[in-house]
Amino acid sequence: MQPSVAAFDPFTIPIQGTNLIEASAGTGKTFGIAALFTRLVLLEKMPVESILVVTFTKAATAELKTRLRSRLDEALRWLEKPDDQKPSIDDFLQNLLDKALNQETEALLILRLKAAISQFDNAAIYTIHGFCQRLLRDYAFFCQVPFDMELETDGNERLLIAAQDFWRERVAHDAVAARLVFGHNLTPESELAKMRTYIGRPLLQYAKNEVDLAEREVELSKAWAKVYAGLTELEVIFEQVHSVINKRTFAPKSMQDLFAALKQDAANQCLSEKNELYRKHLPKFDLETLKGNVNKGKTLVANADKLNLLANLGRVIVAKQAAEQAAVAALQLDFLDYIKAAVAQLKETQRERGYDDLLLDVYAALNENSLYSKALAEMVANTWQVALIDEFQDTDPLQYGIFQKTFIRHGNPLFLVGDPKQAIYSFRGADIHAYLQAADDADHHYTLTQNYRSHNQLIKSISLFFQQKKQPFVLKGIGYTDVSAARADACLKPLDHALRVRWLNGDDEAALNKEVLRSRAAEYCADEIAAMLNRAAEGGLNLKARPLQTGDIAVLVRTRNEGSMVGAALKARGIQSVLLQRHSVFAEKEARAVAALLAFWLRPQETEALRFVLGSVLFGQTAEQLYALNQNEHQLLDYIDAAQTALATWQKHGIYAAMQQFAARYDLEGGLLSARNERSLTNYHQIIELLAEEDERSRSPESLHQWLKVQISEAQNGKEAGENKILRLESDEALVKIVTMHASKGLQYPVVFCPFVWDAADYKTEDWQVINRETGSELVSALELTDEDKNALADEELGERLRLLYVAMTRAEEQLTIYAAYFNGSARNTFAYLLEGSEEATRAEIEAGYAAEKKANKAEGEKNMLLKNWLRLIENAPENTDIVWLQGAPETAASQSQTYSENGFQAWAPTVRAFEHIRHTSFTGLLRDLSAAAAPEREELQPAVDAAEAGLAQSGLAESLSENMAVSDDVYDIYHFPRGTHAGVCLHELLEHFEFSRPASEQQAQIAETLARYGFGEEWLSAVCIMLDNAARAELFNHLALADLPEQNRLPEMDFMLKVEDFSPARLQAWFARPNLALPPSCLAAARHLDFDTVKGFLSGFIDMTCIDGEGNVCVIDYKSNYLGAEQQAYTQEAMDEAMAAHHYYLQAMIYAVAVARYLQQQNAGFNSICVRYLFLRGLDGEDGGVWRWQLERADLQEWL
Repeated sequence: MQPSVAAFDPFTIPIQGTNLIEASAGTGKTFGIAALFTRLVLLEKMPVESILVVTFTKAATAELKTRLRSRLDEALRWLEKPDDQKPSIDDFLQNLLDKALNQETEALLILRLKAAISQFDNAAIYTIHGFCQRLLRDYAFFCQVPFDMELETDGNERLLIAAQDFWRERVAHDAVAARLVFGHNLTPESELAKMRTYIGRPLLQYAKNEVDLAEREVELSKAWAKVYAGLTELEVIFEQVHSVINKRTFAPKSMQDLFAALKQDAANQCLSEKNELYRKHLPKFDLETLKGNVNKGKTLVANADKLNLLANLGRVIVAKQAAEQAAVAALQLDFLDYIKAAVAQLKETQRERGYDDLLLDVYAALNENSLYSKALAEMVANTWQVALIDEFQDTDPLQYGIFQKTFIRHGNPLFLVGDPKQAIYSFRGADIHAYLQAADDADHHYTLTQNYRSHNQLIKSISLFFQQKKQPFVLKGIGYTDVSAARADACLKPLDHALRVRWLNGDDEAALNKEVLRSRAAEYCADEIAAMLNRAAEGGLNLKARPLQTGDIAVLVRTRNEGSMVGAALKARGIQSVLLQRHSVFAEKEARAVAALLAFWLRPQETEALRFVLGSVLFGQTAEQLYALNQNEHQLLDYIDAAQTALATWQKHGIYAAMQQFAARYDLEGGLLSARNERSLTNYHQIIELLAEEDERSRSPESLHQWLKVQISEAQNGKEAGENKILRLESDEALVKIVTMHASKGLQYPVVFCPFVWDAADYKTEDWQVINRETGSELVSALELTDEDKNALADEELGERLRLLYVAMTRAEEQLTIYAAYFNGSARNTFAYLLEGSEEATRAEIEAGYAAEKKANKAEGEKNMLLKNWLRLIENAPENTDIVWLQGAPETAASQSQTYSENGFQAWAPTVRAFEHIRHTSFTGLLRDLSAAAAPEREELQPAVDAAEAGLAQSGLAESLSENMAVSDDVYDIYHFPRGTHAGVCLHELLEHFEFSRPASEQQAQIAETLARYGFGEEWLSAVCIMLDNAARAELFNHLALADLPEQNRLPEMDFMLKVEDFSPARLQAWFARPNLALPPSCLAAARHLDFDTVKGFLSGFIDMTCIDGEGNVCVIDYKSNYLGAEQQAYTQEAMDEAMAAHHYYLQAMIYAVAVARYLQQQNAGFNSICVRYLFLRGLDGEDGGVWRWQLERADLQEWL
């Protein structure tokens, strides 16, 4: 039996025994803890380092440290001031100091207080994990852990390794297990995500059932063999039987489908045992069932009993599938045991410990079976005279067990502070039953009785909802304690009701689709917020003598999707908002985009990842732009160049430098900012920072990419995020705050909207459930749940939803607006439970009542039942409440509000300094500028298209090419090789890896493999081999070809970064016009149209091939797959000149030549000239055909060196 509950008074509460202090929302829990701590120091004369204070988050720990220290500082300031200058202090501290001064002199009290403050850095104020970490560090010998233990913030990798080991050891060599995991799509990752939450729960009980799946498979094989052997006869018999039996039970169409499936399986000689027709219909062929369905006056044929073979097959299929499910459950428990054992074994040899390990190790060390458990418990009790445990409603059996063995058993005072009505973190492993057990064990119960957050009418209005039931939170032991208000009046004026309820359904609308209701709720909420802000802007709504602002308003939602809906609705009305949630950044779309980007860097030839990145939020390209990439080889090669550059930077300088370089090249951050996408930009930066932190552990690029994929998978599977992975705020502005209900705990806002509290989800259907029994918590497979278990689980789930509702409603300081609605699942909603008339009615009885009403009067009757309950509550509300019922849509409004500042401060304006933009670009980047200048209206739709590559005729070649473009699809020569970016990249890769000293016929296997990887069949092999041989034999200079040069004289894919000071169109045009350069007239004409921003910075790129002969002659080579025609005669010098001009390849050639010349100069390598050769691959003939030539003397290049 629990002791009676008394009001908590930190001044008089006895410092003895185990004390449970219930702190309802807004009642000053932190103030109470700080007051008790101050009393222990001043009156009980305890050193600060002997008082243990434990809470459950780092943020709460930091807040507590600040509050506790400030109370001691406040007391010292008062003591040190003369009587006529003493500052004003609260009544508690005044009474405390008065009593302390009655016990000792002021000088001694000051001395003790100063000593306490000087030692405050040694105060034992920890999270539960920090407390356990200190125990393991200070008492490593007694805990049997390494003395140099290290904390590992993310133990995912070692768990995954253990999971993969289980697969190798237990699955790979067991045919039955292998079939099982394959048939049920089980993987190490999926099972780890499913069972992970149970790994750190040593007190969780479970029993394994042995399943002989092999025996069930034999039974099924025998049953199918009998049906297979007599299927034709069985079908004939059934046709005779079917004429005399009930056609509803044995519907003709279903029976036709059934026998068709059986015959198909017989033809395939393989039973499709998972065919739902078999489970549904075969068991009905039992003779007794057939007899029960015979039509009046009819009889079954004599051999109808043979149909029992079909019934038996159905029964065996059902039994086999049930055995499979049981075998899966057994395998998962084996998996859980294996992981636990693997973790325990690792801890014996490794120093690293995860957060869960800290509690497990301390609990194990305090276990009676541990050699030093008594000694450890005594040392803990001697170190800390008293313990204050904050947020105790979020405890679990492991944590409570630690405090039991260290404080309760040794008689040390223990104060457990929390609010069971706010226990909402079961998904993190919190166990409300551990709190309830502690409540039963406690010697004294106290409660905080006054609310300092909200005004009286709002408190009483909220209380009304939870006073309708004897068990408002379903579970016994969690009641509702009424509290008084510290202030009578609201600070929001004029207040048009403290609590507003808006009904979403129209008068003639019964059950609406949930999505319709969600959309309506978001729109109504946005309209009401806009209207409030408009009133405030006109001076009609003030909070504490200033207009209400956007930052005063919070919208509480259950999920991110709901938050996004509200955010979009607000944005449509000109209201900016910010989404606050304790959610992993790795679950966001930006994480998937970054993972795809890294995949592209690691394998640039696989462009599927690139297309995902381009279509993602990072680039935001449209479908038209992605399609254009198929026709733009230059753009694709630029991306590949950027990927290779980023990978090289990653390997040399780390992931952060690589991401900065890549982002600057494509102005990713500028694009996100211009789209006002602060959320994505914040996520992007956070992900990069986390990658950089992990990269510092000397991970290889492949390993870091794998780590990122694991983080994304775990986040998507609901794994709780560590503090550094939680989404950051995208803005510090005073915006409307959209907050998940879970994240809102501990926070408060003047005005609160709860637009989705009318909703209700189906009860949990996970494969495993934790059932609370008298003997402890038991892990039970969903297959083994009894009706009693299912009822208890539904009660617990509704109880947690009710506690979450309480948290949400009690965040409001001045006004609360909640939305009500009816839909098909409303009977499971929290308000359906709270508002039902009988205070004794259980969840099951209430749901049954709604179901009966729906059966009798359809959806309209169920809706009216819910509506009646709402109206009865509001109409009968006591006078000290202030609730209004609103029905229908609010007036639509767009916000006219402005952000007001309480103080008229003006920011200092710094002197603007001149800044020169250092640009990092490439030839393709310059082409983008040219394309934009030529067609600015198309810049947003697609990048510059390589017209020749796209098969488009240009510059007078249209007529000569038009006939050549109409070619037969069944011609497999190099002229007809597919065009476009994909094909061009394939040809470039073939040339990059081709051994020019050997004929293509000796390299056919590698060539065919590359073609196949890009999706080109063997029909192209001959044509490509001819092209490669022609490339190897094409004359370059001095009668030499690539085949003549040894490998050490050839450098494929030479990358460069070229510093330039004044790379401007005007300077280039003057240079190209020099007569001695002998640039073709068409290229000279094209150069006159160069138009891009002057580059001061860097030009980078990759040169397809750079080579040098024995005499020091240098050649720069670039491969072009441009289509100029379907025959050799199309690749004339004039045609190639036109192509070089049309795509400004002459500019690319000049950049390459300057890059090579500058490199040679830096190496002190003498050279006189650089020859440039562009190989038009489709026009090569093995001699000089298809080769565009340009010679640049050193003197001509000197200007750029």
